[in-house]
Amino acid sequence: MGKPRKLKIMKLGANDNFIKASVLVFMFLIIYGILMITSAPKKYSLRIGDISDTDIDAPANMVDKTATEMKRKEAEEIVQPIYKLDLTVQIELEKKIDLFFSQLEEQRSNEELNLDQKLQNIEAQSVIDLDKESYESLINCSIQDLLQMKDNIKYLMNQILNERFNDKQLETKREEITDFFSKLPKKNKLNDIGAKITATIIEPNLFYDDEETNLRKNEARADIEDILIKKGTRIISRGQELSIQQIQLLKAYGLLKDEDRNDYRISLSYGILIMISMIVFCLYIWRFCPNIWTSNSMLLLISINVIISLLIAVGTRNISNYIMPIPACALIITILIDSRIAIVVNILMTIIVGFITEFNITIMVAMLLSGLLGSIIVSKTQHRSVVIYAGLAVALINILSIFSFGLINNIEAKYYIYDVSYGIVGGIFTSVLTIGLLPFFESVFDIITPIKLMELSNPNQPLLRRLLIEAPGTYYHSILVGNLSEAAAEEVDANALLCRVGSYYHDIGKLKRPYFFKENQLTKENPHDKISPNLSASIIISHVKDGIETAKKSKLPSKVIDIISQHHGDTLVAYFYHKAVASQGADTVSEEKFRYPLLKPQSKEAAIVLLADSIEAYVRSLSEPTKDEVEKGVRKILFDKINDNQLSECNLTLKDIESITQAFVKVLAGIFHDRIEYPENLKDI
Repeated sequence: MGKPRKLKIMKLGANDNFIKASVLVFMFLIIYGILMITSAPKKYSLRIGDISDTDIDAPANMVDKTATEMKRKEAEEIVQPIYKLDLTVQIELEKKIDLFFSQLEEQRSNEELNLDQKLQNIEAQSVIDLDKESYESLINCSIQDLLQMKDNIKYLMNQILNERFNDKQLETKREEITDFFSKLPKKNKLNDIGAKITATIIEPNLFYDDEETNLRKNEARADIEDILIKKGTRIISRGQELSIQQIQLLKAYGLLKDEDRNDYRISLSYGILIMISMIVFCLYIWRFCPNIWTSNSMLLLISINVIISLLIAVGTRNISNYIMPIPACALIITILIDSRIAIVVNILMTIIVGFITEFNITIMVAMLLSGLLGSIIVSKTQHRSVVIYAGLAVALINILSIFSFGLINNIEAKYYIYDVSYGIVGGIFTSVLTIGLLPFFESVFDIITPIKLMELSNPNQPLLRRLLIEAPGTYYHSILVGNLSEAAAEEVDANALLCRVGSYYHDIGKLKRPYFFKENQLTKENPHDKISPNLSASIIISHVKDGIETAKKSKLPSKVIDIISQHHGDTLVAYFYHKAVASQGADTVSEEKFRYPLLKPQSKEAAIVLLADSIEAYVRSLSEPTKDEVEKGVRKILFDKINDNQLSECNLTLKDIESITQAFVKVLAGIFHDRIEYPENLKDI
């Protein structure tokens, strides 16, 4: 029986790395798929001028670049152009006027030249362009009229340039010049020429300052802050015709179906972050929990637990994020596997929740802290009621987180009472889900938890009730073996509760033929006296096989079944073997037929039950056990089991065996203590 089982284990381990990789890849793909479905933004097929058939809200905070640029351009346009005053204009113009009249006077005073020559010279030299007729009038006019015109030009020029004007106001100033000369008292042709000269040479004294103007415009642009579209803001309403600005917003958010750029970025970023989280998770298990890393079934359990929790979380988040039973994942793993693994898984789940809730800090803190507190509460628990307390603790963490962040964000109390209510519901839902899923995982993955062991130790369990009624001697024997093995297990850091429960069920195979076992024989008549030693040994040995079959039918955990199958190892049924030798001769009796054809104890717990079973039977056989006799018998049985190699496949050390001896002696001394001898006359009372 031992060899086939070992081959089965080896066959399972042949593809160990492949199975492990498959489980982890499966976990990664499911988490990635859930996040892409629930967190990636919905795409729309819309164009400019289309009528939207749905309301579209901003999926995240973003700067509206188009609207911001329009605002900044408006601010630029409001800025008035900056002009710079040039004081040299007036001086230069006066010099020009003086030069012109000096040239004119030079030609007028030259008597050697005729009029045509004078006109020709002045046209060539003049700094002010006039027509020939005007030059002729200026040469032929009187000196008084010429000087008067010059004074008028200078006067008007100074008047105009005392004011500030730019090139855009030049025409207005020329109109003022014309108006001035037309209103002079003395009407002559020289007034028109004076107006023409002044209008020709006049220049603005204000010039556009490009550098300063651009500086002012840049300052005006800088004063306009980015127009932020906050998450949840309605950017398109149902029935609205889409503008170019709205289409640009949809493109920027990556919400258009023909825009794949953001899809690749989101997919890649999600994949990288999940992969990093899982790598850290795997490294932690590999480094600190190697027994879990080498167990593909445990990795699969963790993966399924994470996936179930995520799927339920996605389904409940539409009601409220605080109903998501993420802490239930940590509670289940704490109870089924290990609190250290649960804490790391809880951190991983909190990161995933961040994606689902768009990294809502309140929810992430609540889930992280409630998962940690829940794991602490249910660690090493032996009662399902403790899970209820853990759920209440989750509710309390939710309430305190909502309240605290509400104060930080200065939110009025009436606005988060709604969340507090769902936070309480979330805590209750966490405990209900944990209690509901525990039997599923215990059954599917054949995991025995302290809670399950406590349920199995209940005397009202069907098998234990049958044992009490149909084989009472075996029942009380099992109870005593349980007390012995539990005390011994506590001394050697074994699973004491498993030892006790394994002891309760180790002899359930005796239910098939209870009266063939000495402890159930109420009379002196022994059925073994009427059958051969070979048949008696066969009946005694078969109680283990019968116990395994009964345990499997009753769906007892595999670890309990292992104790049932290993609690005799391959020991010799000595009494009937020696009886057969005495009646048939040593040469004709095969010792192999009188040995249990089973595995030797493979664990500390099975070995302790084996020893406790043998010692209880031995002590029961003593007529008047004393402490010295008990200790001597305990040591003899332990010595015999070691010599028979029954403990060679478990990991008990010599130090452990000595501790077990002391524990057995202590318990038995309490049971078989010295009794007070009462006087004869009191015995009849």
